[in-house]
Amino acid sequence: MSVCTYHTAGFTDGELDALEEYHERHDQLGLQAYFDPEEERLADADDLAGFFRERADKLTRWHHELTALFADPRLENERRRDNPYGPRYDERGEGPYCAAVARFLNMATEDYHRHRRSFEYAVTVWALGRTAPDTYPPDSRSLDLEDRALQLWG
Repeated sequence: MSVCTYHTAGFTDGELDALEEYHERHDQLGLQAYFDPEEERLADADDLAGFFRERADKLTRWHHELTALFADPRLENERRRDNPYGPRYDERGEGPYCAAVARFLNMATEDYHRHRRSFEYAVTVWALGRTAPDTYPPDSRSLDLEDRALQLWG
């Protein structure tokens, strides 16, 4: 949060409340900013399809939380120059959000998309591995799209 407020007017109380509520809901999902198949120990999972379904459900809920955060009226930029009764003017944040909130939203969406891309990659490797002719499913770790080959877990 302190990175978001660097050289800005900072957060208002309403903005802080909205961001803290988002953090609480996000923490309940138990998802990190990245999805690492090695760390998740996918090869040890008994029900890999069930694991992927559960993770997809959590990603869906994360997306809904982000969408709700973007639409939260407490995040509306009240620091415009023409609002003399609002918080201190922030010259870096003239859009729909003040600069600090815009930075926070940018970082939160980057975390979501980083996790989602890695998750989708792992699901693709798993799904293609299930259709490989040699073993069922083969021990696959990564995907070489150019050569249309699965790499071994190692």
